Amino acid sequence: MNEKSIEADILSELFSIYPENISFIPSDDPFKFLVTVILSASSTDVQALKSSERLFSRFKEYEELYQADISEIEDLIRSSGLVKNKARTIKAVSAVMHEKGALPETVKELTAIPGIGEKTANCYLGDVLKKPAVIVDTHFLRVANRLGLIEESDRSRAYHKIREKFSPEIWTRLSMTINLHGRTYCKAKKPLCGTCPLKDLCPSRASLS
Repeated sequence: MNEKSIEADILSELFSIYPENISFIPSDDPFKFLVTVILSASSTDVQALKSSERLFSRFKEYEELYQADISEIEDLIRSSGLVKNKARTIKAVSAVMHEKGALPETVKELTAIPGIGEKTANCYLGDVLKKPAVIVDTHFLRVANRLGLIEESDRSRAYHKIREKFSPEIWTRLSMTINLHGRTYCKAKKPLCGTCPLKDLCPSRASLS
């Protein structure tokens, strides 16, 4: 069985196991969604959601955040870590909303906001705008390498390789499915290879078991 055939079987199996639409953060409010994704950096979605709830319990709208003292923002999001960087980014996003009344709709424009990187921008594109998006977070990078879809430890290079290798029609679904598989089976320290539905296809099983 050649490499292309194995990859096709892996994707087919993944797409049959997991739902077509996967989301870890509510996306009904675009501004709150983006802020919560910012808070999730080097943290967990659960912790980011808690910090976001505290923040928006105090500041109801982006105008309030735009006018807020940055030290108060830092105090409210402290449990999410990296508070100074995250507070500055939240203020920068609030400033964009204050000036334009809406958030940008391209990766280039989103990453022009200080503190917004490729992963955060693509989360916004995929979840909120429903545009093709490659979302390379820790789970995705780990699992995509283990499954042999890429051989790349650098997030940005992995991002571009996935975009080159796969059709835009599956970028978002591929990103979210692999992410969920990493959370469910292909865990960082103790992958559940024995019960993993991809155990007969995974090229890394022998080294992980």
